[in-house]
Amino acid sequence: MRIIIVATSIFLTSATLAAEPASDPIEQLRALLPSQSHAMMDVEYNFTNLWFAARASNWPLATFYLNESRSHVQWTVRLRPVRKLASGADLDLKPLQDSFERAGVDAIRATLEKKDKKAFESAYRNALGLCHACHIAAEKPFLHPDIPKQPASRLIQMEPH
Repeated sequence: MRIIIVATSIFLTSATLAAEPASDPIEQLRALLPSQSHAMMDVEYNFTNLWFAARASNWPLATFYLNESRSHVQWTVRLRPVRKLASGADLDLKPLQDSFERAGVDAIRATLEKKDKKAFESAYRNALGLCHACHIAAEKPFLHPDIPKQPASRLIQMEPH
């Protein structure tokens, strides 16, 4: 289903670009990129699965999902490094990303290396707070992350084997 939606989106975008007179090629390519919200769905998927992998003491899988979360946050910021605020001011997302990596990702990574579930839960909750702080700065306070209730993936086994 996701492939069909992406293919349809690319087709419709391509058709729109073809119907318009040739403009800046960079802008044409930029129009084909996914939105920040699309990339953030990948962050949500990986960060949710991180919670359940760590809770199951599957430390290699939790580390994988942490790395994927970090990678997709980086991708999100590369897609749109600056957000325009309602005031017209620019919000540079790179400092927020750096803060998330230092205070969020690094703290979680340390708990995974120690295999410390209790410390992991605290670090994870703190990282969710950093996520929400970024959403507030981007004028999206209604995007309030919470501890997930179920894994995002029903296919991947969270229990170690």
